[in-house]
Amino acid sequence: MRISGDSVKIQAWLAFVPVMIACGDAAYGGPRPTSAESPATQRTVRPAVARDVSAPSASATPAPTEPVSPPPGLASNVVGALERPAALHHFFESLTALDEGRGHDDVHIVQFGDSHTAADYETGPLRRTLQARFGDGGRGFVSLGKPWRYYVQEGLHMEGMSGWTAERGKYEKGKFVGDGMYGLVGVSIASSQHGARAWTDLSARATRVEVAYLEQPHGGSVDLLVDGARVRRISTRGPAAAAAYAATDVSADVPHHIELQPAGDGMVRVFGMALDRPQAGVTLDAFGVNGARVVNMLTWDEAHFAEQLRHRAADLVVLAFGTNESGDDTPLDVYERQLVDVLGRVARAVPAASCLLLGPPDRATRVDGVWATVPRLYDIIASQRRVAEAAGCAYYSQFDAMGGAGSISSWALEAPPRAMLDRTHLSRDGYAQLGDTVARDVVLAYEAWRADTGRPAVLPALPPRQPVASVNPP
Repeated sequence: MRISGDSVKIQAWLAFVPVMIACGDAAYGGPRPTSAESPATQRTVRPAVARDVSAPSASATPAPTEPVSPPPGLASNVVGALERPAALHHFFESLTALDEGRGHDDVHIVQFGDSHTAADYETGPLRRTLQARFGDGGRGFVSLGKPWRYYVQEGLHMEGMSGWTAERGKYEKGKFVGDGMYGLVGVSIASSQHGARAWTDLSARATRVEVAYLEQPHGGSVDLLVDGARVRRISTRGPAAAAAYAATDVSADVPHHIELQPAGDGMVRVFGMALDRPQAGVTLDAFGVNGARVVNMLTWDEAHFAEQLRHRAADLVVLAFGTNESGDDTPLDVYERQLVDVLGRVARAVPAASCLLLGPPDRATRVDGVWATVPRLYDIIASQRRVAEAAGCAYYSQFDAMGGAGSISSWALEAPPRAMLDRTHLSRDGYAQLGDTVARDVVLAYEAWRADTGRPAVLPALPPRQPVASVNPP
């Protein structure tokens, strides 16, 4: 993430800016955000900041403040529905290393979002298209077991858990309660019960499995089993609460059954596992939670979040929120500050990474028998555009990629439909199409960036369009 040194504007703006549940069960509960101001009196603040978008806390590591100029920009500031693609120059440089055979490390994309991300129906086709173009670096990071009912990930079959519970913060009497250490997924699993089981069947190709867990005083031990055989016992006991990792190699490119069984000698908390392959390529981690809003990320422990994100070595961080916020009445200036604060945490954790705000798809509500785009969705999109521009991030308008106002209502009436009848979520066909569209716009922008920076074209620029039928069922 490239940092601008305009600290005067940053401080001035920061000084000034003092339930719809998506897709079934919500992993994030709590009170619906409210406001003392009516929509008509809500103030919209245009942030005058660039990249270092949040004042660091006393305990946070300050981000670099030296201004870094991007390379020559794209001839067009918009490619498809992708706005300011030149902001992705670090990500594009990393892809170039893969294209030119200089890259020995994977290019990691990390996406945080709500139910649109949680089901992986859109990020799955996006992942496959990018991997077909730049190489398959592995499935990436996923939860282990089934932390909540609607957690679905392509290439994995999650039957469930026995004796484990989902660990996450919760709201009590209007306040968030929890230690904020739940990994990048935002929901971990925990157990101290001997004989408990959490398992995942992999059809995704992998040669290495790395389990991420919480090391803590009085932490217990847990057995890691691959295809029914114990490959190692992991002790989670340590002097202080901190993220830790344990890896094992597995047979190449064949299905595997991965399972965790606590020894019963103390509490074990697991964040998930990373699935890797030996060759360098693209990975895309889909960290979506049903019912999530961007503000939920501010309830996570920042030091824990930063360590986890640095361990994933993110080259591109994507924030994909806005659908649930379109049903809230939080003042827009408060919402923009939340976005800014989250981007600030990301910038402090991985200052070199590119950032992208992935705007929400169309969403409609019925008024007097007529379906129309939710009015507040326009405000949310406008706020995201302002923050993305001020923060030096790219912006992708899924709303425009779908066709703009009223598109989701039209998609819902098609045969087969590309949207659900709730006019909030898409069908698998719709998500697959949207994911493919995002991927193609990103690749086209990358090819334009290569031309603008004097690099020769690499063909083929795009793989064949991914068939909708290839999206795996839950």
